[in-house]
Amino acid sequence: MLSLGLIVSSPAALAKSDPLTPQQRSKAIEDIAATFEQIYVFPDVGSSVASDLRMRLRRGDYEQVSESADLAELLSAHIDAICHDVHTKVAYVEEDALAAAPPADPAAAKRRSEEHLAKAATENFDFAVPKRLDGNVSLIKFDGFYRAAEVGPLVQKYMNESADADALIFDLRENGGGSPEIIALIASYLYDDEPVHLYDQSNRRERTDIKVWTDPKVAGKRFGSKKPVFILTGKDTYSAAESFAYTLQQLKRARVVGEVTRGGAHGAFGRPVTSHLIPFVATSRTVNAVSHSDWNRTGVVPDIAVPAVDALDAALKLAKPATGSAR
Repeated sequence: MLSLGLIVSSPAALAKSDPLTPQQRSKAIEDIAATFEQIYVFPDVGSSVASDLRMRLRRGDYEQVSESADLAELLSAHIDAICHDVHTKVAYVEEDALAAAPPADPAAAKRRSEEHLAKAATENFDFAVPKRLDGNVSLIKFDGFYRAAEVGPLVQKYMNESADADALIFDLRENGGGSPEIIALIASYLYDDEPVHLYDQSNRRERTDIKVWTDPKVAGKRFGSKKPVFILTGKDTYSAAESFAYTLQQLKRARVVGEVTRGGAHGAFGRPVTSHLIPFVATSRTVNAVSHSDWNRTGVVPDIAVPAVDALDAALKLAKPATGSAR
């Protein structure tokens, strides 16, 4: 799932925008409409967005808009009124998104990838070292989701270390998401050796449908299916982090404690239509195996609603009967 915050400039914060001719503006709007029609995750909604944008274009709603940043803001509002999807918007970017890239250099690309992974490794892939709290409660805090090939060994290590805890708390209050690959890996340690259906993923652009299950074979020791699990959430919990919380909540394998999350359930794809306009279009969705739905727009609603700052204390109180602690 894609987080837009790292690459999208806020129109209000820009000193200047990029002017568009009427012809450029019309072509950009038509290209955006066609993109929604072709790849938006729900075909009927994508068609509705496309029809609305084309109707507004014919009606002259955009004739007074000459700046790219202003057009991005207006189009985003019109699109959101129909699809209600926080992963979907038209973004304005300062850099030239269509600028010709230099010829690919495999050695340079490999070096950049290695440097990226090395930096992520020095930051422990956004994982804090697990803590063992009073009452034999293991606390695992992590603020991002990396691909399983990158962070899998670390996840296995920390889950093995937590296997003998009497309760387990995942702190996702500052987790902005990333790759959902490790959701199934972590969940596999929270069950026994019978596979459990977690969710299905469909991607209209890629024309794929996959079913995601826990793995009956994992490295090391499991925490297992009997002991309590809690997930802490806040207003910054987003995307893959929401998927993790929602999945385990709906399966009744974990209780969510904290605040309602942001509500970003759909994966987005972006491709520039001008040098400074990129439509990000939701092309994939996750459907929970129990609810047969997702958390889009509504966010993950906690089982125990408390301010995020108080979520850890609340979870520890809930864990107390299970651990027998006299804290």
